[in-house]
Amino acid sequence: MAFGQNCIRRCGNIDVPYPFGIEPGCYRDGFDLSCNVTESKLYAGNIEIIGMDVLNGQARVYKRISWDCHDPIAPSKESIAMDLTGSPFTFSDTRNKFTAIGCDTIALFVGSTDQSYSTGCVSICNDNTTFSNGSCFGAGCCQTSILPGLQFFNITFSSTGHKDISWDNPCSFAFLVDGSWYSFRTTDLNETDFYDRNDGRVPMVLDWSIGDVGCEEARQNSTSYACRSNNSRCLNATNGIGYLCNCSSGYQGNPYVEGGCEDIDECTDRNTYPCHGSCTNLPGSYLCACPKGMRGNPHEECFPSSERSSEPSSPDPCILFLFLIFE
Repeated sequence: MAFGQNCIRRCGNIDVPYPFGIEPGCYRDGFDLSCNVTESKLYAGNIEIIGMDVLNGQARVYKRISWDCHDPIAPSKESIAMDLTGSPFTFSDTRNKFTAIGCDTIALFVGSTDQSYSTGCVSICNDNTTFSNGSCFGAGCCQTSILPGLQFFNITFSSTGHKDISWDNPCSFAFLVDGSWYSFRTTDLNETDFYDRNDGRVPMVLDWSIGDVGCEEARQNSTSYACRSNNSRCLNATNGIGYLCNCSSGYQGNPYVEGGCEDIDECTDRNTYPCHGSCTNLPGSYLCACPKGMRGNPHEECFPSSERSSEPSSPDPCILFLFLIFE
C-alpha cells in the first residue's frame, strides 16, 4: 500500500483518484493504471477506462462488440472474451445488460464465477414484426441481466441463427453494455450502422473492491485497512468479495486517503440542505433555527409567532432543529 503526495492524478480528462494511480508509489497494490500521454487515454491493462467513481466503487470502460455476419459465400464472425481474473474488478450486474441486436439472432453469454454460467438473448423478426425505438424485448433487440461476481465472459452466436437471409441486415451484434447508455434504434438493424457509429465498441461498467475479506476482518489489520480517513466508514462489497470505503454522513472527499473526508458546509448549499432560518455549520452536521420572534419548521418555513394564533402551539418562541449524524 502506498500513497504519494506528488502524483499525477489526471490522464486526459479523467481523474485518477487513490487507491488507483499511474506512477510507482502512487497506488495501492493491484490498482495500478497506465496513461497513454499521446492519446490521453487511461488503461487498466489493455482495457480503456473512460470514467472513475470512488464513491460507488465503479469504473466505466470500453468493450469491443462481438458480431456475426451471414454471407452465403464468406460468413464471418468475431467473439471477443474479457477476463478480469486477478484484478480488483468484476462486471457490474446492476449497471450492465447483455444485449443482442439483429434478426434471427441467438446470442449466448458464457461466464464463470466458482461455477460455469450462461444466459442468452433471442431476437426474431418476421413479416409482421414491428420495430420501435427504445423497445428491446425480442423484436430486433433483446436484453437480459447477468449474475453478480463474474470476472470472465465470452459471447458466442448459435449456428441455428440467421435461417432467414432475406433481411436487409445479415449481421447480428452482441455485447455487455451500460444499461443507462444503450437505447435501441431501428437504424441499428441497418447493416453495420450500429457497429460503425460506435467505432466497434460500447461502454460497460466494472465494480471494484478492496481485498478479499469483509469489513469486520479487514479492520483487524490496521496496516492494510484501506479506509484511512478518520471520517470514513467501511461497506462490504455487494458484487464479489472485499469491501469499499465511503466518507461518513456529513463529509465528502476520498476515504482512502488520510484526512481525505472533509466536512460539508451545509449552510453554503441551501438547495441540498434547505434552511429558511439561521444556519450554523457543525462537524458532520448543521444547525438550522427560526430567528427570534419566528416559529415553524426552519427547513420549510418560518413565520412570525403572532401569526396563526388560532392554531394550538407550544409556548416556545421557535422550533430548533439539530441534525446529528450517528455513525
